[in-house]
Amino acid sequence: MKKIIFATKDMLRNYFRINGRLSRAGYWWAVLGYVIISVICSLISMALDTEIPVSVCGLVFFIPLFTAALRRYHDCGWSTSRVILLYVLNFLFGWVTLGSLVSMILGFASDSMGLLGGSLLVLGICLIGNMVVTIIMFVGLFKRSEPGENRYGMPNPFDPDADDRTDVVDL
Repeated sequence: MKKIIFATKDMLRNYFRINGRLSRAGYWWAVLGYVIISVICSLISMALDTEIPVSVCGLVFFIPLFTAALRRYHDCGWSTSRVILLYVLNFLFGWVTLGSLVSMILGFASDSMGLLGGSLLVLGICLIGNMVVTIIMFVGLFKRSEPGENRYGMPNPFDPDADDRTDVVDL
């Protein structure tokens, strides 16, 4: 439990920090902390019959989860521009997929217009593209750290017992 608390506090402490590195253990313990907090917020939301706790949790953790993932990718040697490109591709594939599904459900692409086959083709390409980009992104999150120093700094070993950390920036 100590690791989860430490990693989650570290992620929130570095809310806007996009430079530096984050170890694989540090990232995944923080994600586990987020999952536990979001489950608790979901239970509170169900008990109160409101979406406010879940919405607040999502808003609070959106930026630190993104910046922690970015630091995790830096730990593997991936550039910020490469990561942003993957996120943008994933976002675009998702929206085009959603648009194709909506057009097919609402009947905009009826077979009489000859658009149904095109919509299915676009849907298939976007679904495959989304899966490929998502797999690439997950591979980066599970990848081993680059040994030694890389262009983003020294490796940051995950050590919840260390009190004299100099790499943590308090905002």
